[in-house]
Formats: sequence, C-alpha cells, structure tokens
Amino acid sequence: MTTKAIRVWYAMTVTFVVMIAFAGVSVLYANHAAQEAERRATQTDRESNRRWCALLETMDNAYRNSPPSTETGRTMAYQVSRLRTEFGCG
Repeated sequence: MTTKAIRVWYAMTVTFVVMIAFAGVSVLYANHAAQEAERRATQTDRESNRRWCALLETMDNAYRNSPPSTETGRTMAYQVSRLRTEFGCG
C-alpha cells in the first residue's frame, strides 16, 4: 500500500523527468533550426554572388585586353578581378 508522500514524490519525479525531456528536445530542435537557417543563408549568398559573374567576367576580360591608363581605372580593374575571384566566377 502506498502512502500519500510516496505518490507525491512519484508525481514530482515524473514531472521532473518530463521537463528534462522537453528541455532536451527543445535544445535539439533549436540547434537543427539554426543549422538549417545557416545553410539557407549560405546558399542564398552563393546564388547572389553568381548573379554578378556575367558582369564581372565581361569587365575583367575587357580590362585584361585593354588595361586602363589612369590610377582610378587600374584600381577599378583590380577590384573587379578580386571580386571575380571571390565570387568563384570562371
């Protein structure tokens, strides 16, 4: 025969275990959601960078075929070439 005290301790123990389980599941879900958001952000960033590739390739090829004569032009040619490399364009 169980006493009231044993039933209370049993109920408290079950409640504590359930709370710990919910906390663990919440942490796992939050971690999964954060990883998924990071993956989507990285993919979106890559797609955005690729959209610029046609323009950067055209400009970089033009600067290579006919190098600019001014300091501003050389700086711009360098930056276009740098962006082409950073964005992973062909």
